[in-house]
Amino acid sequence: MATLVLSVVGGIVGGPVGAAIGAALGQQVDTAIFKPKGREGPRLADLKVQASTYGQQIPQLFGTMRVAGSVIWATDLIERRNKSGGGKGRPSVTEYSYAVSLAVALSSRPIRAIRRIWADGNLLRGASGTFQERCIFRWHEGGEDQAVDPLIASAIGPPSASGFRGLAYAVFEELELGAFGNRIPSLTFEVEADAGSVDAGLVGSTLLGEAGRCVGEWPVAGYAASGDRARDALAPLFEVDGARVVSGSDGWRVAPAGLAGTPLELGGFREARRTEMERDAIERQRAPLSSLPGSIRLRHYEPERDYQLGQQSSAVAGGGVREERIDLPAVLPATSARALAQRLAAAAADGRETLIWQADLAALALPVGRIVTLADGSGWRLAGRNVRATDILLELKRHEPVPTVDLPAEPGVPVRPPDWPDAAGTVHLFDLPNLGSPAASTARILIAAAGSNDGWRGADCWFVPAVEAEPVALGTVRPAAALGHLAEPLASGSEYLIDRAHGLTVRLVNPSMTLESVDEAALLGGANRAMVGDELLQFGAAEVVGPAAWRLSRLLRGRAGTASAAAHTSGTPFVLLDDSAPMLLPEALAIAAESGGARLQWASRGGTALTEVAVPAAGAALSPLAPVHGRLSPDGAGGVFVSWRRRSRVDTGWRDHVDLPIGEGQEAWRITLSPAVPGVAPWERATPDLHIAAAILAALPPGTMMAIRQVGDFWLSPPLSLPLT
Repeated sequence: MATLVLSVVGGIVGGPVGAAIGAALGQQVDTAIFKPKGREGPRLADLKVQASTYGQQIPQLFGTMRVAGSVIWATDLIERRNKSGGGKGRPSVTEYSYAVSLAVALSSRPIRAIRRIWADGNLLRGASGTFQERCIFRWHEGGEDQAVDPLIASAIGPPSASGFRGLAYAVFEELELGAFGNRIPSLTFEVEADAGSVDAGLVGSTLLGEAGRCVGEWPVAGYAASGDRARDALAPLFEVDGARVVSGSDGWRVAPAGLAGTPLELGGFREARRTEMERDAIERQRAPLSSLPGSIRLRHYEPERDYQLGQQSSAVAGGGVREERIDLPAVLPATSARALAQRLAAAAADGRETLIWQADLAALALPVGRIVTLADGSGWRLAGRNVRATDILLELKRHEPVPTVDLPAEPGVPVRPPDWPDAAGTVHLFDLPNLGSPAASTARILIAAAGSNDGWRGADCWFVPAVEAEPVALGTVRPAAALGHLAEPLASGSEYLIDRAHGLTVRLVNPSMTLESVDEAALLGGANRAMVGDELLQFGAAEVVGPAAWRLSRLLRGRAGTASAAAHTSGTPFVLLDDSAPMLLPEALAIAAESGGARLQWASRGGTALTEVAVPAAGAALSPLAPVHGRLSPDGAGGVFVSWRRRSRVDTGWRDHVDLPIGEGQEAWRITLSPAVPGVAPWERATPDLHIAAAILAALPPGTMMAIRQVGDFWLSPPLSLPLT
């Protein structure tokens, strides 16, 4: 159109000369506007970024590759709401979580398996096959008879749902998005399409549909074929293989020069059978060395770095300053890629010299593409033939590959997320005493969890108050710093002194967990607090005695009034309290746990198997501490004065000459006798003292014991026992 318009305008302005100028300009404009779209082959970047563009080309995968794929179907974000709190005048908290269901196309050729899966560069599914986030996953191999996915059919209806036959794709059902900022992450997949390595022969035979049409020489672990034509898809492989079109009795085929067969003597294809002479060379062309690239840089996918981009380069002998880059969408180890780059650099000069050789009709039997030798022993590749009457002009390309030396290559330091094997989770519950101020009004139940390796990411927990009650979601308990059990029984000990006679051996859940020793000042300052069963203790020395086994000594026993002088059997749970990972059961739910019968359900993060643990009837935090320093003093008239010292659950330390806080609504004491004496006890007191008259004392049977308990807001304290007779 522009050619016509500008030629007319030019003719009006400048006559015939102006018309010619206008036509030339118009032709350039038409060429720029209406030129056909260029064709592109596979690119390395195509496999790295996940897309959802309509019409996006899905590559045909060979071997084992890592691809991002294309999202071909997805639902809207699925919103879930969880409301918690709101008791005792406190505001409620509503938390939202999101999930999504989607299908991702991976290959337009059938596949065998899907191995690892990455989300935003981190492993979503490791080699063990376990997902790090909760979802339902399945995949379709890409057969021509595959059925419609049931999730897609239920979402859009069976008549409208496509089976995507001939397309291998993966389906995620309700993939949790909390770990990805409540958005769909960028997913990449390790896909196995063929067992073992592949070469240009397999790829070409598959794409062209003719077995034996292509022959390959250089094996690769994986390849992604894409492009507008089979030629575009095969071009990268043929380029690195040095493949050429070769004729033969079975037709034309594509094969590397090294596989074309034994070099043929050109003199054997002459009618006269005479020796080749220099006068037969009627034309010789040689390109300058400066026209060759100075180096070859090969980019590929590196399997030892989780299929990230890698590159190897090799210098071309005598080449110029130009660098030639070859993008090969194939999986190659570093050593193999280095050898291939050296081979390409050595073959860069192959074909630099062209020779037009005059032959006769017998040369028609010479296969095009084969290597021939002249009388001087030089090697040439027959690139083409030109027939002129009885003369045959052969186009020969110099074929003198330079020998290469195999050099080792390093893929670089891989920076990959750890791929942990499946871990076994452990969850223990502990009844904590009251620690600090103010005084607890409900039980303090600690939920501690850990896994057998560092890949375990915590446990999702639900609280069931009673049988057939609706579970209440508690959230996720993160892995504890140190959790385990006693490997050997622990004998009883004194709560008043540092116990240097006994020690406890702890076997931790995770071998990577550690415990630390502290000095006396830190120990007395409250360091290294741990629960062993229902006893709170501290340890000063920690020593490794075996895999995941620790020996703890220099103990402070029975802290905060818990299980004084108690003995523990082997297998008693252990947890280090100097850690923020364990979770306290919310106060509103802890009330339901005080009577017993409640249960805790938990599942490893991302897992579906539920484990149920009984919640013990708890209340150590509600019990006042037993009084101490009981004394009996004669009153001079045959009776006794009884006195004792109060301890407080809001301040469990020892304080000299300090009146500790009561820790309860009021001070009250209950004193009983054992055995009971009718009409004598119990006594109720508001002060820590009691006078027993001589008449009452004389009526008591031998061996009578007095039990003194503080009356708390919820429970009675453990007794202080004193003999009266």
